[in-house]
Amino acid sequence: MSERSEYWTKTPRYFFVALGLVLIGYWVYWWQLGLAPYTGEGSADLAGFLRWLLGYVFLLVVIFGVALLNHRLFFRKFVSQRPGSHWYYYSWLLALWWMLFELFQSLNAYATEVIIENWFVSLLCTVLIAVLTLAIDQPEIRQKRAELEQDKAEAELRNLRAQLHPHFLFNTLNTVYSEALQQDQEHLATLIGELSGLLRYSFKHAKQVTVTLHEEVDFLQRYINLQVARLTERQQEGVELTFPNEPSPAMLPPLLIIPFVENAFVHGIHDGPDFFLKIELKEEDDYLLLHIANSKPTTQHPKGSGTGISNTRQRLDRLYQGRYVLEEEQTAKSYRLHLKFPLSPVT
Repeated sequence: MSERSEYWTKTPRYFFVALGLVLIGYWVYWWQLGLAPYTGEGSADLAGFLRWLLGYVFLLVVIFGVALLNHRLFFRKFVSQRPGSHWYYYSWLLALWWMLFELFQSLNAYATEVIIENWFVSLLCTVLIAVLTLAIDQPEIRQKRAELEQDKAEAELRNLRAQLHPHFLFNTLNTVYSEALQQDQEHLATLIGELSGLLRYSFKHAKQVTVTLHEEVDFLQRYINLQVARLTERQQEGVELTFPNEPSPAMLPPLLIIPFVENAFVHGIHDGPDFFLKIELKEEDDYLLLHIANSKPTTQHPKGSGTGISNTRQRLDRLYQGRYVLEEEQTAKSYRLHLKFPLSPVT
């Protein structure tokens, strides 16, 4: 780090310390004047003043503590859910206002002369709790946004390295060449079109925050078609695919499903008589469901690092925060995966 950049890094810290020292001296001066009536002979009740002061400190501590609980138990639960659920949070704030009013009323033995005062104080406390909750949430929002941006960049790089690395491209081109020798030109054009669409999506749509379900399904089908074209006729008979006929215009993050599909082709393809590979994708109540089932070869392929699946799990955690289901089940002969996560409405 250069001396100039180090200077600008330390300057805000020095400014904070200097301003803090000035304010401490300023407040000490006024506190001395404020405590003067309580220190002389015949002065006011110092113990009463301290009780009053500690009461306000205790109230602020309680309000901050309630704001923390409100953030953890209610705000993140309701506001981060599907659209419309934030009204549950607003309903909770109304209930909190009512509970605080009842608390202040009971502390004052339900005296009629403080009803209006308790109404305003309870409202002020509720508003303060709501504002503190938002302030507590802001650092988490910024951190989550930065993590999602990093995840998106990593997903793009993983897609280029994993789905479109040279090994895959060369195998695909060999498939196209073989088909050109054995099949008619129409089939060759179809394979080239699939590859073109795959490349176009990876270099263009993968940079977006969200894509339509139709675009993601189209990408998956192109990828699977190219993979299936490499299989033998017997293996192709063991592949069963189910996709939505007319995907809704809902949105989802790009390249979120492809690591699981790729994993099935990498680790599930073999020449055994019991070979099968089933991929089912469907919509259900504003959720997207992915089911994958495949047989496992007798001789296991060398295990990869599992980075793609691990990173996708982290991406799901950051995107949906417990609002998704990812279940895996495997035996010596088969592997099954179930993924369910909410779709976003069109923006």
